[in-house]
Amino acid sequence: MKRLGRLAGILCVCAIFLAGCGGAKVPETVDKPTVFVGKEGEITVWQVGQFDKAYYQLSELASMAEREAAAYNAEKGKEAAVTVEKTEALDGGKAMVVYRFDGWESCTDFGEDHLFFGTVKDAATNGFDMGTPMKSVKDDSMLDVGLLGQSYGEYLLVTDIKANIYCDRRVVYISASAAVNEDGSIKPSEEEDLVYILMK
Repeated sequence: MKRLGRLAGILCVCAIFLAGCGGAKVPETVDKPTVFVGKEGEITVWQVGQFDKAYYQLSELASMAEREAAAYNAEKGKEAAVTVEKTEALDGGKAMVVYRFDGWESCTDFGEDHLFFGTVKDAATNGFDMGTPMKSVKDDSMLDVGLLGQSYGEYLLVTDIKANIYCDRRVVYISASAAVNEDGSIKPSEEEDLVYILMK
């Protein structure tokens, strides 16, 4: 069941995800879709969307998010596959729900967007394109050995979420169509379905 889809409908939400260049920190104030991925693959998602109708109630949004997280955890037999860390009203008629996931599988299963995090070899096993063009975050030079040449000690994040992505690991290469924001987070291309982020 795709519970975030219903929540996104209420929020008119753009989906969110992850963290950028090694050491890039999520800002203290988040007001747009954002994703952070920790070193061990734990994921925090700031889901932000319009919440400007007079009949919308923040307490109802918070209760719905908590109920859906509890139902998902019960269905999976896990106590904390997903937890709701915060529900908050933002300026400009927006609202935010902050979710924390125990890993990429729970994040993808709970939501409507796809996110993978693991070693390059794991990514190949899961059917991701190992020939996707990648550029250096330092100088835009292209990765010439291919992703499978980065099989030892490197991690790959692959997602179709259109949001600023922050990573706890050091980002070295990103999809050729992606960009690095001033704060070190990664901005996926609006045109490409998937963004690839290679980390050490």
